Amino acid sequence: MSNTQVVTLRMPKELKRRLDREAKYQGVSINQLANYLVNIQLTHLESVSILESRLEMKSIRSLKSRVKRTMDNIPERSVSSWDSIN
Repeated sequence: MSNTQVVTLRMPKELKRRLDREAKYQGVSINQLANYLVNIQLTHLESVSILESRLEMKSIRSLKSRVKRTMDNIPERSVSSWDSIN
């Protein structure tokens, strides 16, 4: 038995055209590219959901305090001008 399932997906013609063009450019099928893109985006959304649920029970004050303690443990060093925030 196959580990895949057929899903019909309706999308605007312009999006289909872009997907087709990019799949050709990448040298893969539309199906492969669509699966890859859905997987990447879903993984991102799941990560954000997990972080949001973990942060939901924390106070901003305690989070800031933890970040400050972490930053205080980082040793000072000189930074090249090209890597400077300022």
